[in-house]
Amino acid sequence: MTFSDEEDYKEVLMQYLSEMSVCFTDEDIFKILFYLEAVYEFNKITNIVGSKEKKDIFYRHIIDCLSIFSLKEEFSRQHLFQKKILDIGSGAGLPGILLSILLKNNNICLIEKNHKKANFLSGIIKELHLPNTTVLNYPAEQLAREDNFRESFDYCIARAVTKINILLELIIPFSKINGKIFLYKSRKVFLESEKITENLRKLGSKISRIEEINIPCLDEFRAILILDKQEKTSAIFPRDMSLIKKDY
Repeated sequence: MTFSDEEDYKEVLMQYLSEMSVCFTDEDIFKILFYLEAVYEFNKITNIVGSKEKKDIFYRHIIDCLSIFSLKEEFSRQHLFQKKILDIGSGAGLPGILLSILLKNNNICLIEKNHKKANFLSGIIKELHLPNTTVLNYPAEQLAREDNFRESFDYCIARAVTKINILLELIIPFSKINGKIFLYKSRKVFLESEKITENLRKLGSKISRIEEINIPCLDEFRAILILDKQEKTSAIFPRDMSLIKKDY
């Protein structure tokens, strides 16, 4: 990263976070830029994100992930107090690592079943000194059946994980009753939302709203689908992955 690039990214980051009323320090900005560089370099070896250019990674992934802070009803300092957060299928740590940097007082758990990606996440957590963050290198459908994790998170988040009905069966069992689930989505969110009502009912959840998001310098539609966990999820969910995929 050249000095001019770093200054440009720093300015965009600070302006965007300020617009969303996010509290941050110079150290937070440094950590986010360090993380950007780490993802860019690791992506040369392992295809951890689809974008190859650093600028694309910055806008399509870093800034895109930070857009969740525009949800004032859920991501203000007041609403985040003591919230336990899960990032399922974290991949490169998007958005989990960014949340860890900015939400120092929240416990954040990253689930990533791919061993190489999980090792990358563990290394980043160590380098950036993020003691509030844990990486679990196990399949989500396995962890969701364990008492320590099942229905124990206030906020459950997923971005670019899998088909929506598969994802719903994996993520909703982790949410507490009255918890919320946040799914980063593209324009197809409107079509998907029409087809998931019955599955949401079976899993004890419902659609709260669809929040459209504007991403600086990205001419693509972005939205976050927000679900409310209304009641306990039946013990039969999640099923084994082979059975889930067979249905969807």
